[in-house]
Amino acid sequence: MIMSPRPLPMSPSYLAMVRGTRDLHQLLAAGKDDSPEADAIRDATDGPWQVLSEAERNRIGGLSEDLYSLVEPPPAALPMNPQAQAKLSEAFEARHRGEWDRALNLLRRWRAYIDPALLGYLRGSIWLEAGDPATAALFLEHAFALEHGNESYLALFLYALNIADPAAARERAAEILREHTRYSPVAVSRAADIQFMSAWVTSEIEARRAFEFLEPILKSLLAGCERQDLSEVDRSSYVMSFALLGFGYQLREEVQAARDCYSQALRLDPHNDALLVARGILLYGTSDQAIDDFATAAQLGSPLVWPYVFLAHHNLLSRRFDECRKLCERVLAMNASVSVRSEVAEWLAIVQAGLGFPAEMVRAAFENAIRLDACNEQAKRNLAAFEAANKPIADSGWETRSVRNARTWGLAEWRLAGIAGGVTTAGAAAGPGPWDYALRGIPGTQSPLLSPAVAS
Repeated sequence: MIMSPRPLPMSPSYLAMVRGTRDLHQLLAAGKDDSPEADAIRDATDGPWQVLSEAERNRIGGLSEDLYSLVEPPPAALPMNPQAQAKLSEAFEARHRGEWDRALNLLRRWRAYIDPALLGYLRGSIWLEAGDPATAALFLEHAFALEHGNESYLALFLYALNIADPAAARERAAEILREHTRYSPVAVSRAADIQFMSAWVTSEIEARRAFEFLEPILKSLLAGCERQDLSEVDRSSYVMSFALLGFGYQLREEVQAARDCYSQALRLDPHNDALLVARGILLYGTSDQAIDDFATAAQLGSPLVWPYVFLAHHNLLSRRFDECRKLCERVLAMNASVSVRSEVAEWLAIVQAGLGFPAEMVRAAFENAIRLDACNEQAKRNLAAFEAANKPIADSGWETRSVRNARTWGLAEWRLAGIAGGVTTAGAAAGPGPWDYALRGIPGTQSPLLSPAVAS
């Protein structure tokens, strides 16, 4: 199994040094390198510096050097040669493997051969994937400042900024949306995503208001989607825009409009598991398409818990107990809220009883459901019924969610998970919304060395 690269380990002392280095850079850029504020930062980082490992000290030193280069006039890149191209390819491969320090060191050594804007993008994308969006945002903002025509840089900067400083990202997003006709789809779709999710975090009422504002902007943006020859950047922008419209319509309970938007997005990106899950939840219990969507997402190996949860519920109601058991066990091994894990543990107990498992195993499964969520009253009632019965309980004797109830419950959980799961504790991006597919759907996250459409 291919493992995703791990983010950088970040101890409190290391984080203090990184923050101090960034803050000193900001003061240097403002001409305040010799100010009392700068001296205070240096004094505050003396202690953390002493406990850093050699690798951490080298990383901080390299970061300081790279940030200092941002305040110098950018030099023209030297003509590319085979040796420099080979080393830049090494940097890309190191980044792909999660060898963050090696990738940054290679860029530092061979930066004279890289366009300054592209260099800022490459550094920013590495820091972002390494789990430090605040540092990434500095380099990505610089890349866009040097090359305003490349709004893929702007979109990725907004993405990193939204993780590191949501309030600042909202301000930048609002500026773009106020003059959305001046920006490309890639920037507008990212700004709309930030605006909508920010409103949704506040309340459903605010989300509805935000959608009323965003709906005509997104529709105007999508008018350009009639072109047949879409670049990869355009394609991902339109996918995000359709997804945002779909979620807004789903919020307003306009099922057919939401379905149409999700389907349009899936025509552009048919292997997008997050969109398959979104459409599946929307249609669960009303169309066989929902089961097909969940099954496809599962076949794609979706890291999202939802296709397996809904397939488990479907198999529970269909009395395909062994399939349900396997799915429940898979869900319980994944990341999910305590509410979801408790519910699925309860289903596992029910199917174990139906399959004739020993009473102690069934009892343990029910008890696990209650331990996971003490508010799961249904599990308590089912356990009590199991204990009171002198014979196996008939399938119809258990309390279980109806299809409609499961759809409502799953939708609420899905929305909450999409928001709460947007940023990991390490600061790495996992996607700001339930339809956003981590870095897979963000324009500008593929290497421009291999994907010219991103850098052009």
